[in-house]
Amino acid sequence: MLKPNDLVRVKSFEQIIQTIDDEGCLDGLPFMPEMIDHCGKIFRVSLKVEKTCVDNPTMYMAEFRNNDVYFLEDLRCSGIYHDGCQRYCRLFWKESWLEVVKGNPEENEASTELKDEIIKQRLKTKQSEEIYFCQSTQLRNATKPLSAKEKIFKLFKDVQIGTYNFYEALKLLIQPLIRKVIKKIKDQHPKGELTKTPEEVLNLQPGEVVQVRSFEEILKTLDKRGKNKGLSFEPDMKMFCGKQFTVRNRLEKMILERNGKMVEVKNSVILEGVTCECFFAFGGCPRKEFQYWREIWLKRIN
Repeated sequence: MLKPNDLVRVKSFEQIIQTIDDEGCLDGLPFMPEMIDHCGKIFRVSLKVEKTCVDNPTMYMAEFRNNDVYFLEDLRCSGIYHDGCQRYCRLFWKESWLEVVKGNPEENEASTELKDEIIKQRLKTKQSEEIYFCQSTQLRNATKPLSAKEKIFKLFKDVQIGTYNFYEALKLLIQPLIRKVIKKIKDQHPKGELTKTPEEVLNLQPGEVVQVRSFEEILKTLDKRGKNKGLSFEPDMKMFCGKQFTVRNRLEKMILERNGKMVEVKNSVILEGVTCECFFAFGGCPRKEFQYWREIWLKRIN
């Protein structure tokens, strides 16, 4: 088993292609064309993915088949082979696609011709005209759901391998239970009073600095479902209110995990380093998916 901070080399195209099936998957997990550029290169292991949230058709926690998946640093999908999806999901790596680096590390590159050949013949990006095929949309096939008991066991494993410290693990056990009890008394999800929600066009660009508006200001932009133009303001986004961040990228289209369809997004951005910490999920999840921010929830810092 690989450990955090281990140096690994992503195996060559030729080696990886021998591990995947006709769908381009290993144990149900796709090796995507966006991952090809990392072949032959050296990275540090971020952590072993003991569990992950899956949003298909509803949200639940699951373990990868064979439990042999890792994150490498903060490598994310560029979306270039999936019609420019801008979610920038973290890439999952099966251990069979990696090799431990020993001695003097050397990186290798594969030929462009081989890349094109593999993409055309072996790596699938769509299931149909409207439904996309990627690691996110295939998580249901690549994992198995975890029971409450299994989530607790996984959390102990996370502490052992360094994903969380003891305090964080305790928080991931207790906080979701407290929230569940409170929810029975009063729904804690942020909700507004509007039936038709407003929008604001800031045309924010990567590199610009913004400040997240106060929670009270954001509530005034939400409808009774806690959404602005269909986009939810999640409870764990409240912790970022009043803080300043750099715009990472605009969010204009993304593939939905639960149905594989591409949707257009207006007046929204992703902020650098602002990710879902899953502190409200029992046992936690290490995916660190980016949060999605309406421009009306932000203000530009001159």
